[in-house]
Amino acid sequence: MARMIPANGPRGGSDCPRSEAWVYDQLRRGLGPDWIVVHAARWVGRSRPNEPLRDGEADFLVAHAEHGLLVLEVKGGGIRYDPSTDRWTSTDGTGAVHPVRDPYRQSEQSMHVLMAKLGESPHATPSRPVHGHGVVFPDIQAPTRGFAPHAPSELTLDLSARDHFPQAVEQLLAAWGRRYPSVGNAPSRWWWRAFEDLFLAPREAKVLLRQRIADEQAQLVALSEHQMEVLDMLGRVRRVAVYGPAGTGKTLLAMHKARQLAAQGMNVLLTCYNKALGHHLRDAMADVPNVKALHFHELCYEIADLRSKGVEKPTDREGADHWFNADLAQHLIDAAAERGLQYDAIVVDEAQDFLALWWQALESLCTDPGRSIRYLFFDDAQRLRPDAAPVEGAEHAIELQTNWRNTRHIHDHLLEVQPRLRGVRCISPPGAPVEFVPLRPNLPRSLKRVLDRICHEGGVRPDDVVILVGRSPAKSKVMTLGGQISPFRLTAQDEPGCIRVRGVYSFKGMEAPVVILTELDGYAPDRARQLYYVGASRAIHHLIVLGDAIVTLPEAAPATLPQGETR
Repeated sequence: MARMIPANGPRGGSDCPRSEAWVYDQLRRGLGPDWIVVHAARWVGRSRPNEPLRDGEADFLVAHAEHGLLVLEVKGGGIRYDPSTDRWTSTDGTGAVHPVRDPYRQSEQSMHVLMAKLGESPHATPSRPVHGHGVVFPDIQAPTRGFAPHAPSELTLDLSARDHFPQAVEQLLAAWGRRYPSVGNAPSRWWWRAFEDLFLAPREAKVLLRQRIADEQAQLVALSEHQMEVLDMLGRVRRVAVYGPAGTGKTLLAMHKARQLAAQGMNVLLTCYNKALGHHLRDAMADVPNVKALHFHELCYEIADLRSKGVEKPTDREGADHWFNADLAQHLIDAAAERGLQYDAIVVDEAQDFLALWWQALESLCTDPGRSIRYLFFDDAQRLRPDAAPVEGAEHAIELQTNWRNTRHIHDHLLEVQPRLRGVRCISPPGAPVEFVPLRPNLPRSLKRVLDRICHEGGVRPDDVVILVGRSPAKSKVMTLGGQISPFRLTAQDEPGCIRVRGVYSFKGMEAPVVILTELDGYAPDRARQLYYVGASRAIHHLIVLGDAIVTLPEAAPATLPQGETR
């Protein structure tokens, strides 16, 4: 039996066209184990180096390391070609007539795009394997002389091939081999490795979940089955929005997708709203060729070269707000037009925080504005900006439904805070229960007791502890404690051996083994609840809610969705 992709039946299940299901079954049972058959293959590539990106697709790809590669298009029902109009139509079982694309040109174009796509592989050598294309009509007897000069009977597998269909497929590929033999160093099978990388590489991403508390060992956590489906779908869709609550792997998937697109030879832009997250993305992608990873405002500064030009933001509050909201984006648009800098694909994390003008600025960087490859990852519950633009495609967004970041105790607590997490499952170990520590007798002593227990008694490194406050660290009471919590040292930066103090929103998209959440007082209930959700969900293993964060936590409201959004 042939190796089938997907292995558990044709894509679409019961909705797969009857003709394609028949071909799938025939190839599965009739070809040997050295054959690979991909049903409903999709990819994005170019026929020639300087052409715009285009979608490639084929009903079936049939490949053998020695014999070569064949692209097949399948059309069920009756088929008619009218040369006077150059139109093709199909007649279904009810007698209804439907226009269809020219299957012969379709298979030929797909073959060219696929070969060009394989040629982008780092394995490629100056050679060419045997490759060809054909059309399958399992329900009809095609005209003896073919449908048209470009649609001869030699490229057609019709009703007469039903009794020996797998052999007919092998014979068609052999005929292409006689007509166009392999060229150069094709026996090195570089194309076979490229084919496997493109269509057979395991769709799995793993993340190291560090357990440095109570002698728990580090472990790898695989993405959930639903997230595996997301990765599969992202390989075949040009534009998609992915919704997921905190901890469901949006940033991981965004980085994985950026790497995947870059490996296919594309220039990729990976961006976000949060500065700290942007620096994390930049560092994580530093060794990945063809990927530019920056948070949005830093991207504007760099592309527009504002620092070297001496352009500075206004010093007044209103001017500074306009600078970040509009001026920087306009500088980016102008620079993109002037420099001609373009990206084949754009991946955006935290898409819920982008303004309308920022989307225009990103589109100005695309090789094909309006149709460019774009993947948007978002969580409306973490929206910082009430003036942010709606996320394109949010109403049809793919949902992530597994929390792999937080331990089960933290996840269960978050369910009480954010109703949207209901239905999201947690696959992590139980972890420590969430702690609620009152400010008795005061903040310095309460915080020092917590740090002594976590770091001295528990053996946790100070670098693995983050104190999240509802305001900026510069305005935080925690940062004024200094020697009152000695020997612990606090920092608003990243310093070895120190405990970090961060604002909740500046730490959005990041995570830490231990999070101490405090200073959420003074906010309206809805704002406090959002701060609590964002801050608490940053903790991987242990969450400690300190003092004023307890008393300001409002009761969870019924789950609601933004206007026009459905799940």
